[in-house]
Amino acid sequence: MNKTFLSNKLILLKNKFLVLKKPKLLLAIFFLIIIISIVVQPTKYIQIAYQGILVWATQILPALFPFMIFTKLLTSTGYVESASKFFSPITKKLYNTPGISSYVFLMSILSGYPLGAKITSDLYSNKLLTRSQASRIVSFTSNSGPMFIIGTVGVGMLVSPISGYIILLSHILGSLINGLLYRKYNPKEIKVNNYKNETVKDDVLTQIMFNGINSCLLIGGYITIFFIITESLYSLGIFSPIENLLNCFGVEKSITKGLMFGFFEITKGCLLISSSLASLQIKTALCSLLISFGGLAISFQAFAFLNSFKISKKYYFLQKTTHATISFIIALILSYLLI
Repeated sequence: MNKTFLSNKLILLKNKFLVLKKPKLLLAIFFLIIIISIVVQPTKYIQIAYQGILVWATQILPALFPFMIFTKLLTSTGYVESASKFFSPITKKLYNTPGISSYVFLMSILSGYPLGAKITSDLYSNKLLTRSQASRIVSFTSNSGPMFIIGTVGVGMLVSPISGYIILLSHILGSLINGLLYRKYNPKEIKVNNYKNETVKDDVLTQIMFNGINSCLLIGGYITIFFIITESLYSLGIFSPIENLLNCFGVEKSITKGLMFGFFEITKGCLLISSSLASLQIKTALCSLLISFGGLAISFQAFAFLNSFKISKKYYFLQKTTHATISFIIALILSYLLI
């Protein structure tokens, strides 16, 4: 009797373990829960979706769309490659990348996520980069822009322009140092159907406009979806065990919530951290950490473009983690020195 009972228990535990090993099944259950939540509380989730769309329309789209169009037009002229040769000795020595990577870096810090990924993908598609070069470039050109860092986070959330500048400086220095860590990264080349080099013709502007609009809509979709996903996870109590555990060590729940939300979407994460009771130095450093990591919402936006050269997702998340860590350390030091 006891043996039969134990045997049944072992079979039950084995079946539960097998269920946990099926990520597609778990995802299906999770998505079903989200759908039920939306049906049960439509007003709440419509408001959350509205917040995501509002963030995209008021903060992301105005800053990103013009850059997407004009950087693509500039690249299509064919002169960017020639002008970038001046920086080749520097980028080759430091990052083992061609001079055109300096152009990607500049555009990424001027406009922000995910323009660096978009331009890198365009250059690879135009056969101006190899897969190895494109992968190495990603390690120091996946950056947020000054409008979001200084304006939205520094002035708007932390109510401190100095904090905004500290985050921006730590973010840029972090990316430059991060690129040095991966200068020897050399994935195998793959055969893909690249596009031919483009030159400016009468119909190119229309094509670029369509591509730019589609890319921006894709970004808006990811932001909105991740706003809903993070709220659903929080409502289900997924974050509660971590909140309670860290609270035992004196970590404020709003900080934990901000980090959890920021892991998925950085805007909401930074907003929650800024409203916490932590010191301005800690809040500045933590916002730098989230912004440099980028969150899953931005990662999926980047993957939509970087898929052109089949970037390794493990590599992408590794280099984002090191970038976030370096930026956090720099921001923490600067915050205690300057604030």
